[in-house]
Amino acid sequence: MAQISSRFIGILLFSSLYYISNGNYCRRQKAIWYTETVCTCWFWWSCTHYRSVSRVSYTYERYCCPGWQGYSCQTPICSPSCQNGGTCVSPFKCSCPSGYKGDICTGLADCSHTKPCYPGTCYGGRGCECTIGFTGRTCLTLNSDKFKPLIERINSTFTYHSFTKNRDVYNYMADATNRIDGDIVWTNQNKFNQLEFDLEAYLDTETVFPNNPPVPSYITEARLGIVAASVKIIHEKLRRGERYIANETTLTCSGVSDVQPISDKSFKCYKKEPYIIQFDSGDRYKLKYSITTGGFRKLRNTYLRTQTYSGISEENSMEFWFDYDEPNHCTEDYSCTSNESPLQLEEDITKLPISPKWSGWIDKLSGIGKYVIEIWKMEYSIDNSGLREPEITTNFNPVPDYIKELPENPTKFPTYEPKDPGVYSVIIEVNDRANNSKYARRFVIYDKTSEISTSEIHRLYATSASNDTNFSWKTKFDKNIDLSWTSHFLNEVHEKGHFLTKILDYTPRLSDNIDRVDYKKILPKFDDTEGARNKMAITNINSIVRFETNHGKVSTKIPQHGWVSVSPIRENFSFTLDEIQIQDGDSHQFWVRAFDIMGNTKVDSTVVHFDSSEPLIYEPKIRLNLKDGKYPFSSSVVVSAKDEHSGIKKVSFKFKIKHTDEVRSEHMFDMLIKTREYCNKLPKECYCVRMGDCFMIDTKLEINNCWMKVPIGDIGNDVYVLEITVFNSAMLQSSITKEISVPSNITVLKTTDTSVSIKWIQAPTCYERAGIWIILFRPDNSTKIFKVHKEATTFDLTGLSATTSYWFKMTTYYGNDTHYVSSSVPTKFAFVTTEEEVGLSSGGVGGLVAGFLLLLIVVIVVLVFLGRTGRLQPAKQQVTAGIRTIRNTIRERRATPSGINYRAFVSKEYDDIYFYGGMDIKGEKSWILSRKDISLESELTRGRFAIIYLAQYYTHQEAITVVAKALKGGPMMILEYCPNGVLKEFLENARSNISVELVERLFRMAFGICNGMDYLASNKVVHRRLAARNVLLNKLLEPKITGFGPDPEANKDEEERVPIKWMAPECMKSTEHANELSDVWSYGIVMWEIFSLGDTPYPGVQSRDVPGKVRRDYKMKKPEQCDDAFYNIMLKCWHYDPRKRAGFSQMKEEMNKIFTEVPGDSFYYQTNEL
Repeated sequence: MAQISSRFIGILLFSSLYYISNGNYCRRQKAIWYTETVCTCWFWWSCTHYRSVSRVSYTYERYCCPGWQGYSCQTPICSPSCQNGGTCVSPFKCSCPSGYKGDICTGLADCSHTKPCYPGTCYGGRGCECTIGFTGRTCLTLNSDKFKPLIERINSTFTYHSFTKNRDVYNYMADATNRIDGDIVWTNQNKFNQLEFDLEAYLDTETVFPNNPPVPSYITEARLGIVAASVKIIHEKLRRGERYIANETTLTCSGVSDVQPISDKSFKCYKKEPYIIQFDSGDRYKLKYSITTGGFRKLRNTYLRTQTYSGISEENSMEFWFDYDEPNHCTEDYSCTSNESPLQLEEDITKLPISPKWSGWIDKLSGIGKYVIEIWKMEYSIDNSGLREPEITTNFNPVPDYIKELPENPTKFPTYEPKDPGVYSVIIEVNDRANNSKYARRFVIYDKTSEISTSEIHRLYATSASNDTNFSWKTKFDKNIDLSWTSHFLNEVHEKGHFLTKILDYTPRLSDNIDRVDYKKILPKFDDTEGARNKMAITNINSIVRFETNHGKVSTKIPQHGWVSVSPIRENFSFTLDEIQIQDGDSHQFWVRAFDIMGNTKVDSTVVHFDSSEPLIYEPKIRLNLKDGKYPFSSSVVVSAKDEHSGIKKVSFKFKIKHTDEVRSEHMFDMLIKTREYCNKLPKECYCVRMGDCFMIDTKLEINNCWMKVPIGDIGNDVYVLEITVFNSAMLQSSITKEISVPSNITVLKTTDTSVSIKWIQAPTCYERAGIWIILFRPDNSTKIFKVHKEATTFDLTGLSATTSYWFKMTTYYGNDTHYVSSSVPTKFAFVTTEEEVGLSSGGVGGLVAGFLLLLIVVIVVLVFLGRTGRLQPAKQQVTAGIRTIRNTIRERRATPSGINYRAFVSKEYDDIYFYGGMDIKGEKSWILSRKDISLESELTRGRFAIIYLAQYYTHQEAITVVAKALKGGPMMILEYCPNGVLKEFLENARSNISVELVERLFRMAFGICNGMDYLASNKVVHRRLAARNVLLNKLLEPKITGFGPDPEANKDEEERVPIKWMAPECMKSTEHANELSDVWSYGIVMWEIFSLGDTPYPGVQSRDVPGKVRRDYKMKKPEQCDDAFYNIMLKCWHYDPRKRAGFSQMKEEMNKIFTEVPGDSFYYQTNEL
């Protein structure tokens, strides 16, 4: 139970003398004192108090043998000393001068059993001379402190033992070893039933009595040593401030007596006595120990008794003092003189370190032993809705954030700076020497980092303003403005930490498991009921303790004066503007300032604008069916409106069916606010309001024609009313209406005696057209029905009579082949045919026939001649070429005044148009197009070699928009019209609108290009310039390959410009030897362009560095929109060795496994038809 903590050299004691045959030196033991930490207060679960006590150990040292002294132990000792000039020549032997004799030169010895003198010497008539330290007539009294025994250990222990549990419940030990003043132990326990004594002592006679002479002959035996040991027990009690002895008893140690002294070995005395006694507060239990050195001598005369020495005692004491009373504060008995406080804080709401102080504590019995300061960060209890110190549980024993023990009179009070903001509990324990404690508590809010924030969700706004304006505008003027800022201001740290909530009573804790249960408690009079942060909750809203308001003109500066406190605290306030004149367009600002408990502030404001007048709206301008609009079917409306006070904020379009007034669609547009600088440049078109915003008077807005879409069964009611409503910033409104009907425009292009050619503009539709019917009415009221293709915009009415009046009506059908309805407003048109053309006479006809027969005979003769001479086949080829040229000659005729300029026609005589090309074809028939199926619409552009027209190609299934390129003096090329432009530009524009549909479209584009390249390869066509810039997109976003590069053989003398980043390694210098596999490499680059949405290949790499990187097997990384399957196809395209690359046919089959081929693709790529 004891443990050594430190050592120090103490008193040197002598024991166990050992003589060494080396002159007059001897060796003996030397006692060394050291300190040892032992438990002086122990409870059954552990030791509660430790203390340092003295213990002894031994070592050996050399010293002068008995009878010798001096620096080198050469000087003998004679005791008593030699007299009359005698000289000490050896231990206890004198050399006497002439005339003297005796042991000490004082005459003959006269000591005997009748006159004993030991330890001492008899001399002459003078009697007995005792050795130093002995006194008395015959030297029987020990009178030197050097003769006292060495007490090696002396302690006492009070114990309370549980006999039912067979264990010690607690004990207190007092230890007075090597303590001059003894030992005092304070205790607050009042029940003991055992008292233990533990004594160890030692006496070395040769060391303690070095000067004793040899035993004389008249003494038969003499012994000195420890002869007695006892403890006197004194029980003192306190009565009316005075002490008295209630009980006194003495306990003695056995085994020693005057005739049985113990020397030259340890004497041990241990007693454990049952001791049942009740102690009261103020009692003192004293234990006085006494250990005596003595002995005896026996004279030769047997008739005399054994003589005993009068001993000398070593005494020490231990005391147990009892105190059951807790310390007191002067406020309890009203004895304070200088505003002493049990515990106080310099600031209980602080950004500085916590600094507790105290004064006025006293303890009359045992006195103040120590003060202990604990600082706890408090936690919130959901069950009890308050703050508390961390609770002790079976699994958790909390420790304070700070703990400091201070003496009774500290020279400096402690300080502590927490790491985190929080509410902290400061507890002082006042502990007396008997371990009685009293506690006091104070609270402090520490925070030097948190701030007040404002919520974006919960606004500061004027509740009396218009809800439609987001509470920014007031449309009905009065003098009261109600402001609300519910949950707008917040100190989040304080709110989450519940800094301002109530603090719960302290939960008692700590027990000794004996008598004291929950002895650590805080009495109400010592709890915190003072200062700003005490037990009571602090009134707050979201941890804000105070609000102030102000108002005035709109300003970016916070007002310095005029603030009004909101009391009692709330999150609303009503302003009265009695002295302020309000007009339309005015603005007024309202400020709110929030304070938290730390003094932090946050200011926010809102501006209320005033406008009670409606906006002005003017006649709108509507433009139907834009070609390049925002939507697939777009129209535009120019809205003209103005409000000088608040500006135009929004525009609403409502589409209503005219005869029912049913709203079929409604759309709201936000108006753009312009800067004052912009508006100053357009003073007639733009205006600014007082609040600083600027607006355009005219605003062009696009509408989707499909917003006017009605159920297909109601197409007959497709006349709409467009209701335009403009809202100013105060959300006051004005409206205007406009009717919208089906747009159409029929024009006669050509009238003959037997036919008429008409053209019309068909409005875009949100439904699928099923077809167009033209019903022709003859003068006799008979009719003829012409069924026209649904996409056609021109038609020829034939079989008419000259100079006759006709009229027709055109009806559009919507739906599908099985279910369709017609427009209820057919378009009607009337016309008159021209006069009949004059023909040939009968003579002319006969002459024409004769001439034709003569020409036929000449042709036959020439053919026979050419056949016989072997020149028939070359002539045939020349004639065929000439006929082909004639058939493809295009003549232009000016349009009629009601037609469209630059209308193009093909001569009726040359009604066959051929595709032109130099590739091998599988049967010329599939390349032939009939003139009857081609309708040229308008001229797109002209060049050095051709004129390009927008045309319609009609098949038995549908009409296809194409581009007709009429080569000057040559054939006509028919190409599909691709309105969606170049693939690369489409990809670049799509970056800002990525969707699942777009990604799916990218995969189909890559597949479509592969199909197209496979078709070219199957016809032995090498592209040489395949890139995203050479791919067009039709109206269905299907890819169409273009940009076929020229054959390098055609320009051998000129250096070829090669697009390095798209070219296969073997073609980076020249495309002369390009083939399908080099196109495969380029196709892999195009795939990368597609999935990177139009990025340039090899990003960050110069073109001149690409060949070197490709040789080092560099491959571009997988684009973001690409999956692993298509990236693996890219990698197969980029094999450096062309022989390892897959052909287009193989890649097409691989892609076919990924998704099913679109039916439309096979139409274009698997046949020779458009």
